Amino acid sequence: MRAEPAGTTSPATRSLTLPAVQALRDKLLELWRARELLRQFVGKELKVRYKNSALGFFWSLLTPALMTVVFTVVFAFVIRINVPDFAAFFLSGYLVWQFFQNSVQGAIQSIVGSGSLIKKVYFPREILPLSIVLSQLVHFLLALLAVSPYLIWTRGWSILFHLPAVLVGVVVITVFTSGITMLLAGANVTFRDLQELIVVIFMVWFYATPIIYPLAMVANVDNSAAKIAASVLAYNPMTWFIRLFRESIYGVVTANPACAPGRECAEPFLASGPVWPSPELLVVTVTAAAVTFGVGYFLFHRFAVNFAKEV
Repeated sequence: MRAEPAGTTSPATRSLTLPAVQALRDKLLELWRARELLRQFVGKELKVRYKNSALGFFWSLLTPALMTVVFTVVFAFVIRINVPDFAAFFLSGYLVWQFFQNSVQGAIQSIVGSGSLIKKVYFPREILPLSIVLSQLVHFLLALLAVSPYLIWTRGWSILFHLPAVLVGVVVITVFTSGITMLLAGANVTFRDLQELIVVIFMVWFYATPIIYPLAMVANVDNSAAKIAASVLAYNPMTWFIRLFRESIYGVVTANPACAPGRECAEPFLASGPVWPSPELLVVTVTAAAVTFGVGYFLFHRFAVNFAKEV
């Protein structure tokens, strides 16, 4: 038997990989050609959401503001998580979470809710969940722009120097969210209970993500429950994306070394100013976003074969 030269692939391997790569390329090209249709779907989502609404787009700004007030009162004055500039700390994580949650919960019914359209007209089906993600991205950017004066006032002008990291964060969380929404929107066509279950999942997921508390708060506790919680946080992908934004527009929260463990302290946590995310964090988030998008896109098209029959 003649051996294959080093660095080459066998004909059998090429016969399996080339059609898959070509199919993926064709799907992406089809989606690119339908970009104008995607833009129209995004515009429709934005118009329908605020139709007959007196405040219109201001709702995308008012919601995070009200949530910040509520959580600041509860966790800064009642339960007392003594993080410097708690409102800015909360906003740096909650805006990302709100974008992710609203996108997934809005897109999970996008295929089921468009059954009549899917049966009548052919178009790339992924446009439906992706249009939800992109419309929520508009709200995310507007909210981020609206709170930026407050963030600059509390955390300093150095936020502007870290703007490239913020923009990278916007791209990677959008890619990651797109993969999750396509996967769940496709799966929900077959498993209809998923749209009810996702509400419970997000309720648990919110508190399993360091949005209202810093990672240092868990790491500073030495017991078995805290170690389990630390492991959950470490493998929670939303922790990585929250860190990417928080470090860029708020800073890094660490335990105050002057505070003895187990004793009350006026300032148990210290916060730096905005910093550049570590290369390791950037690699992890970019990789997670790319893999999630690829898996979600692939599985979405596997589910899409039966969309017309099941919707």
